[in-house]
Amino acid sequence: MLMDRRAALAGLGVAAIGFAARAGTVTDTDVIIIGAGVAGISAARALKALGLSAVILEARDRIGGRALTETGTLGRAFDRGPYWLHNKATNPLVPLARQAGVGLLESSYSDGAAFDQGSLSRDVTWKAVLGAASTWELRQRLLLTGLKDRPLGATIPNPTPAQRHLKNIWAVEMGDDPDRVSRDGYYVLEAGEDLIPDIGMGSLVQGLARDLPVRLNSPVTRLTWSEAHGVTAEGAFGQIRARKAIVTVPTGVLASGALRFDPALPVATQTAINNLPMGALEKVAMVLDRPIPDLPEYAISNSHVQQGQYHALLVSPDKQMITALIPGPMSRRLSAEGQPAMEAFALSLLKNVIGSAARVQASAATHWLGDAFALGSYPHQTVGHADARRIYSQPIEDRLFFAGDAGDDPLAITVGGAWRQGGKAAQSAARLLNARIR
Repeated sequence: MLMDRRAALAGLGVAAIGFAARAGTVTDTDVIIIGAGVAGISAARALKALGLSAVILEARDRIGGRALTETGTLGRAFDRGPYWLHNKATNPLVPLARQAGVGLLESSYSDGAAFDQGSLSRDVTWKAVLGAASTWELRQRLLLTGLKDRPLGATIPNPTPAQRHLKNIWAVEMGDDPDRVSRDGYYVLEAGEDLIPDIGMGSLVQGLARDLPVRLNSPVTRLTWSEAHGVTAEGAFGQIRARKAIVTVPTGVLASGALRFDPALPVATQTAINNLPMGALEKVAMVLDRPIPDLPEYAISNSHVQQGQYHALLVSPDKQMITALIPGPMSRRLSAEGQPAMEAFALSLLKNVIGSAARVQASAATHWLGDAFALGSYPHQTVGHADARRIYSQPIEDRLFFAGDAGDDPLAITVGGAWRQGGKAAQSAARLLNARIR
């Protein structure tokens, strides 16, 4: 039943228009949306609801961006990108998923444990880890006002064993070393109980793109935004003109210069983009020969954490697939060494958690760092630039809008934040186009 529903909803995504423009043609539309990821889909849906025309130009041969549920490699669903609907109380995708009939599974980081040599760790309890997190939150609440921004990791200069696990949590949440992440930028993010779409996040996003005007295999190489009519997007597809543009390209790609802006972006905007670098979280999914029913949702190798080798082992609801989440410097080093090194490290984590008898039937690894249309996992703010999200989200001359998981939102770096930011950009553009906002 689950596979049937997954296939049915994914089929909705196939209904998105996937055609390439003929070179040299010009298409007039109200808004150009660059990128058919979560933010782009949200923006297009909002504009369509307001009666405005839009075209989504997508560089990939598929929709969804970093939201990708793969079933072919492992014979079961593997979310290569986002997996959770974070903070179910405020996440805008929760009601949409329910309207689509998608099952939502409860998820909580409180269901975790630290292991050593196949057994619960004698050195660190999960209760102590959660206690360290609560103590840190209280301390920041008391001390944050008036303090200069500093690295998130520096807030625990001499960590206890339990506090090392807290730094590990930060690394997984932000996709990078906590010493590279702004404390102020982290602290304002919203947290709460999460949900998991039972069909996979990528399949959910595909379904939400039903009947949208998406042009696949159409990377934009130049965006001119100083013309009298508005903006012009250029690429191998030719030229497309519009009155406004919403750019949902990941900040790492924007910082690389792969998309040229003419004229150049304002210094403040470009600086903000440069200070929203992509993290380096990669995944290794491992299908076991049998379920391990006693495992919690989150299993952590204590000895690896104590050595600064950040990670989390995410256990599937049926307890037969375990996905290693590997962020930061370790992820960058292993990515450079290649997939076998990544998988070997994941296996070492698994063996320390469930013992040397671990048997992996099939595995698959991501490589977002090497993906030209992503260049990483998700963006964080650098130290001293906690205002980068706000600056990045400001419209430029009322014709150029940026939206995505880097946006100024309490759910930034998540699918929910990207969805909300895409809709917000569409609403702002619509007001300027004198559309009737419901």
